[in-house]
Amino acid sequence: MNLKRYSVFAVLAAVLLLVSGIWIVLRGPAVQNKCFFGEVEYASVLQWNGVIYDENWDTPLTGLKKGKTVGEITYTKADHTCPRTVMQDGDATLLDVGTKLYEVTGYKASARLWAGDRLYEAHSNPNAKTLNDLLDVAGKIKAVRFISGMDGTTHLMDFTPEAAEIFIREFPKLKYIPFQELYKQTKGWVGANYWLEIEMKDGSTMTIVYNTLSPSFNPPAYATPELAALVEQQRKLIYTK
Repeated sequence: MNLKRYSVFAVLAAVLLLVSGIWIVLRGPAVQNKCFFGEVEYASVLQWNGVIYDENWDTPLTGLKKGKTVGEITYTKADHTCPRTVMQDGDATLLDVGTKLYEVTGYKASARLWAGDRLYEAHSNPNAKTLNDLLDVAGKIKAVRFISGMDGTTHLMDFTPEAAEIFIREFPKLKYIPFQELYKQTKGWVGANYWLEIEMKDGSTMTIVYNTLSPSFNPPAYATPELAALVEQQRKLIYTK
C-alpha cells in the first residue's frame, strides 16, 4: 500500500483507539491485561502539552526551519510489552527516548513540532475551538487541490483561483470537533471520501480527507454549506476537462 495513503488511515485508526488509550493500528493475536504478544504496529504519534500529534510522512521539509527546543521524548510505547494505557506528555509510540522536540519556525508549538528531523502535526487538542487553533494555517495556505484517493499522491486538479481564495479564507474558521465525536455523530464517518491537499507558502503540504455523506473534513470539522457546495462544484470540474 502507498505510504501516504497508509499513513492517513493509520492515524484515523489510532484516533479511534484513543478512548482506550492504545495507539495501535494492528496487534498480535494474544492480548492479556493490556499486554501485547506478537507483532504490534503503531501509528507514529506523540503527546506534548496535552496535544496529540501525528507524523506527516509526506510533506517537503526543505522550507521549514527548527526553532527553540521545547522538550524531549521520555517514554516509547513500542519498547514495552505492557505499555501504560494513557499517553502522557513526552510519550511517543515509536520515537526513541531522548529524541529532542523543537518548535517549527513560523508555527505555534501547539500545531507543529519537529521531533528530531521528523515533522509532527497536531491532530487532537482539547483547547482548540477552530481548525486554525489546531493547525495554525490562517494566512499560510498557498493552494488547494484534489489528489488521488488510490495512492494519496497523484495530483488531480487544483482549485480555481476564485474557489481557492474562498477555501483558504473559510477552512481555518471551521469549528474543530475531536475526531472521536465526529465519528460517533456520523455513525462511523461512512460514505465516499475526496482526498485533498493544501500547500503552504513555505512549500509544506497537508492531506485533508472530505466526507461527502456527512459533509465534513479530517482534520476534523463539519463543512459549512458554502464550503460543501464549493468542494462539490470544484470536484465536477475534474470530469469536465
